[in-house]
Amino acid sequence: MALATRIALVLTVLVASVFAWYYGGGRWRERVNDRLLYGIPWGTLVIVSINVGFYLLAQGGLTDWSDPLVFPFVSWSYFYPVGLLTSGIAHGSPSHLLSNMTATLALAPIAEYAWGHFPPGKQGRKLGGRLGRMDVGQPSGLLARPWVRAVVVFPLVLVAGGVVGSLFSLGPGIGFSGVVFAIAGFALVTAPLATVVAVVVTSALSRLLAALSQPIIRAGVEASPPSPPAWANIGFQVHMLGFLVGVIVGVAFLMRRRRRPSKERVFFATVLFGLAQSLWLVVWPAGSDTYVLYQGAGVAFVLLLSVIVSLAASGPDRRIPRLFDEDRQIPRRRVLAGIWLLVMALLAAASLAGARQVDEPFLAVAGPAVVLAVILSVPALPPLVPDRWYEGPVSQRHAGVVVLVMLSLLVASVGVPLGFIAVEDDTIENASTVTAGDYTLAYVDNGTTGHSLAIDLYEDDQIQSNVSGVVLVSADREIWTVAVPERSLAFRGDASVQVGGLGWRETVDAERTGWAVVGNDSAYVVDLVVDGDRTRSYTSDPVRAGVRIDGHNVSVVPTPDGFELRVDRNGTRIGTGTLPDSGESTAVGPLVFTTEDGDGNTHLVVRSDGTEVTVATRE
Repeated sequence: MALATRIALVLTVLVASVFAWYYGGGRWRERVNDRLLYGIPWGTLVIVSINVGFYLLAQGGLTDWSDPLVFPFVSWSYFYPVGLLTSGIAHGSPSHLLSNMTATLALAPIAEYAWGHFPPGKQGRKLGGRLGRMDVGQPSGLLARPWVRAVVVFPLVLVAGGVVGSLFSLGPGIGFSGVVFAIAGFALVTAPLATVVAVVVTSALSRLLAALSQPIIRAGVEASPPSPPAWANIGFQVHMLGFLVGVIVGVAFLMRRRRRPSKERVFFATVLFGLAQSLWLVVWPAGSDTYVLYQGAGVAFVLLLSVIVSLAASGPDRRIPRLFDEDRQIPRRRVLAGIWLLVMALLAAASLAGARQVDEPFLAVAGPAVVLAVILSVPALPPLVPDRWYEGPVSQRHAGVVVLVMLSLLVASVGVPLGFIAVEDDTIENASTVTAGDYTLAYVDNGTTGHSLAIDLYEDDQIQSNVSGVVLVSADREIWTVAVPERSLAFRGDASVQVGGLGWRETVDAERTGWAVVGNDSAYVVDLVVDGDRTRSYTSDPVRAGVRIDGHNVSVVPTPDGFELRVDRNGTRIGTGTLPDSGESTAVGPLVFTTEDGDGNTHLVVRSDGTEVTVATRE
């Protein structure tokens, strides 16, 4: 049934494509052939091929599509160049890859069309009036060759954008989404209406791919492990940075090509894109299990950003009136500018001093305050520049560009301190570990993260926290992360961790076995398996049941080989025994313990003088 549905869907897509090409293909071919080599966005196809090829080959998606190799390709630190170079084209899952590639297929052709495969002055026969003058700064040499511009320059710029995003991301990152937002920012200011349509096309392509991969879905009610909200795992900072950089590059492109799109179209396109694609997303952790979404402030910011983008892209060249005229009997503008800069410097100094007094990371408090002071200082700079360098005053369009540049610097700066993270070799030396290549894995309970800053910005313990789960460490790759959280392993019972690097891959299995003790927590053990060798990485403390049987207390005790039963009475040890297998019994003192299967679970039952009590249930 599923195969027949796929065949029917493919045939339907072909029929619809032929219909669209027959009735509108001639007009579209004429438009795209004028700017794209043979009317095909080769650069878009190349960059998509690079991303998909890296997922299939380097990440092992060809052999295991749903479980790619991720950890070695994350931008963990400035001291791990492999991650910095590969994180922009690597992805964490099939859905992550497909969502980024469908957006790229919809948005990148707009940017590629605006740039063109043909150098300025050699295209635009039909669209010369619409595109404006195309003979400004005509490239020569290799940049004048359409194939080079199509399959080398355009994809190379996007790959470089991914590297830049990894340098300034707020913490470890992976994925092409930062570049996708940069493409969107460029497309918004060069072709606003087409970009809004492309957002709809992205959704349509995603649904088409979903229908091809899963033509029929059967689902029921399923439980799921505790997890953060979906919006807490989105790299909102790198998305915003990519968008701002894309807009700035797009505005520079418009100025060079002497184009000026409709201000109203740019404004409404930015509003629609920003709200639909979650540019308003601003998230910050407020504890181990709490995340704060500043939704109201984020939406307000998108609206203000839309005004700034529209001014930068299409604002008039009319100069902003000076606040003071030279002939008035008031302090000169340069004196006021100097006073304003002094005030900003004092505020920055006060922020630095105050950050040392609060119980927060130094850079988290002082960094944004200093950058904000720098941004507020920008309006005071033109009066201080010699007249022979800058005549002033600034135009509305240039003011919008300056604000965008300063916002980009602010968004980029918050990620820089976390790039200097380093990892020590002995951070989990007290745990029972396993090794796979240059990776070390262990299960820790309420352990301290092994991150430290290689530069003395603030105390190391201010970037550390307590975590529980299967920990993955590689000092060579500057990795210290929780590969499997405690709650996820407790819910599923087992999990696999893919480790490796370029050219090799290995699987480490984590298995949790435990008993949920009545009236108390679970007693459990965690085993790690590498190449068939099993290592007991963690053994929890004994757990006492919350019930008493004939004055006796019963405890379930994890051991290196299994589980034991411990019986005490009034603080005196009565005896111990091995927890029996299913359907068997064992006696410890006057108590008889039996493991029984029933109602889909396995229970540990204790009997004494006709009294029967369940003391634990297998997880």
